[in-house]
Amino acid sequence: MCLTTEALLLFLNLLPQDIVVMGEDRIVVKAETRDAIWISNGEKWCTDAPKIDAAYRLKPGVDI
Repeated sequence: MCLTTEALLLFLNLLPQDIVVMGEDRIVVKAETRDAIWISNGEKWCTDAPKIDAAYRLKPGVDI
């Protein structure tokens, strides 16, 4: 999943600032289960968090 810088910043403004760690080319959103790491990809910021969460949920024997 990728977002423009503007869209990502709008999203991050909805979150408590104590769970957001911003770096020059990386933004980490601390979460209870797993952190979401956003990486700068030129004009957009991308994360694999939705794919990782889906893979975890679809893993046999995993109770959520």
